[in-house]
Amino acid sequence: MAKTILKNTNQETIIKISEIGAETIDLSADIVAATQELDGATQTVNIAGVRWTGAVGCTITISRNSVPVLTLAGESATGFDFNSCGFVDSVENTSDITATIAGAEGQVYLILRKVSGYATKVENATFGSYDDPTQVGA
Repeated sequence: MAKTILKNTNQETIIKISEIGAETIDLSADIVAATQELDGATQTVNIAGVRWTGAVGCTITISRNSVPVLTLAGESATGFDFNSCGFVDSVENTSDITATIAGAEGQVYLILRKVSGYATKVENATFGSYDDPTQVGA
């Protein structure tokens, strides 16, 4: 498996998972942006969207805490922007995310929205030019 972080901001992370096998996204390590740190609360992350592709026979399963969240057929490649439908997937949203690709080669792109458990180090609106971006609450 290969896990690649394509975008990582204070509010959103986009991760690409590829190759056959299983890969886990650790909410307390993998998606903490350089301008963030954990704030002591439980990390809560929703799935805001997904895009995928794969060869015939590819099945991609996204699960959290052993609960299946999405099952995707690789040959019917498409994507969902849950926000445009008026919701996000918050099932087991305090649990790490496991992506499993089976049967044939495939790729999945997960758009993750950070809800809580992360504190930003950049607080210009509060501290202006006196902000110290190396720590929270400076």
